[in-house]
Amino acid sequence: MTPRTTPARLASAAATAALAVGGLLAVPTTAAAAPAPSRLTGDFDGDGYRDVAVAAPAATVGGKKWAGQVVVTYGTKHGLAPARRTVISQDSPGVPGAAEKNDEFGQQLAVADLNGDGYSDLAVSTPKEKVGRKEGSGALVVVWGSRTGLSGATTVKNPQPLHGSYFGVGLAAADFTGDGKPDLAVAAQSDTGRNAYRIRLIRGPFTKQGRTGKVTSYQAPLESPGLTAGRVDGDKKADLVVTGLQTGKDVLGAAVFYRGTSSGLAKGTKLRAGTTAAVGDLNGDGYGDIVLGNPDEPDVEPSGSKGGEISVIYGTKSGPSTSRRKTLTQNSPGVPGASKTGDGFGSAVAIGDFDGDRRADLAVGVPGKTYGRDPYLYDAGAVVYLRGSASGLTTAGAAAVHQDSAGVPGKRADGHAFGSALLASDVNADGRADLTIASPEADHGSGMLWHLPGAAGSAPYSPTGSAAFTQAGLGLVKGYAAFGNQLAG
Repeated sequence: MTPRTTPARLASAAATAALAVGGLLAVPTTAAAAPAPSRLTGDFDGDGYRDVAVAAPAATVGGKKWAGQVVVTYGTKHGLAPARRTVISQDSPGVPGAAEKNDEFGQQLAVADLNGDGYSDLAVSTPKEKVGRKEGSGALVVVWGSRTGLSGATTVKNPQPLHGSYFGVGLAAADFTGDGKPDLAVAAQSDTGRNAYRIRLIRGPFTKQGRTGKVTSYQAPLESPGLTAGRVDGDKKADLVVTGLQTGKDVLGAAVFYRGTSSGLAKGTKLRAGTTAAVGDLNGDGYGDIVLGNPDEPDVEPSGSKGGEISVIYGTKSGPSTSRRKTLTQNSPGVPGASKTGDGFGSAVAIGDFDGDRRADLAVGVPGKTYGRDPYLYDAGAVVYLRGSASGLTTAGAAAVHQDSAGVPGKRADGHAFGSALLASDVNADGRADLTIASPEADHGSGMLWHLPGAAGSAPYSPTGSAAFTQAGLGLVKGYAAFGNQLAG
């Protein structure tokens, strides 16, 4: 990972230049101070602009298939800058381990300032990493942020290395205990029975020498748990939403809410079914609302809807509301499109204030959306924008966006699966969240990334500054890599 030259570094160099005046050499008595880091979540180089990490866990590295890598594109006032990037793998200098076949480095990503130095750090899981003689035990590293970007990494100890435990199959970073030091929640298979999983809460702070705080283990209620962090009850502690499969069954289990407390995680409310989740304040009341995406069809998930659905569970002072809940499909009044088998509405969800009105909005991925007739554009994909309001999520002003929409680069095509992964983050620091969209299947299976800036007013995004990136454009070797399987920032 090559350090990048920043304006601050150039200024510092200029300040040390000698100035000859009347034959005398004037030398500054003190060096120019480096600017303080922004402390923004997702700002790896501390320059005041959030950055975006894109996983490619199936990437070939050094001839090793499915070794995996992650590329980070740094933010600027103009949006993402593909020329300013860092490519990270286990073959990168300072990253522990080595790229090996089927490791899947980058299977899960999480972002937080884990060592408290003001720069966001990137946690990267390698759930199929061999630890000692234990195949598939799993590993986790933290890649450190700094003034020059991400550089160097430290291993986070696997508390229970087991054959096939897949440590890091689920991952989230947030301050769950409210002590001002972000923690990591890490899912792995346990030794308590077939298909049983645990969630480890590894408390911060984290050090570059590998030290962490206390580790607490919780029995996970679901198989292959996905972890999503956010503040639901309005206190200073992050909460955790767990989604996954009911143990021993082939249908989705209801998501489970864990409240953050000063002593760790406390199991709370059982929620609706869902495979994807996001947390954000949709009605501006100070409490985070939970959105669950359930893209499966009724023949797979009996409680699901044809073409997929999303459910909103509003936050309250005591946690998720038991009465204020809302479910939407593409057949709901005001939602663009119509529900069709295979649409996958809810395959990805992201919450952010896209229009800058201080209420969060929702983006919903519909990667299986098919268009036209003879010829059909199968799985071309779309994203549906839904706005927040004082009364909560509304369908007023809803919009569907695809590759034929104004300003969106490219053209709708078979199998592009536009909307497979979503990230809402204010990259250009204009006070409005921008939407990053990924599809591992686009560009003939090599994967693509789209970036749509937020916009004030009725438009869901600004065509000015919209951009698309391919693997090659971000310095990766073209080929199937599950590029965009995960986004973080």
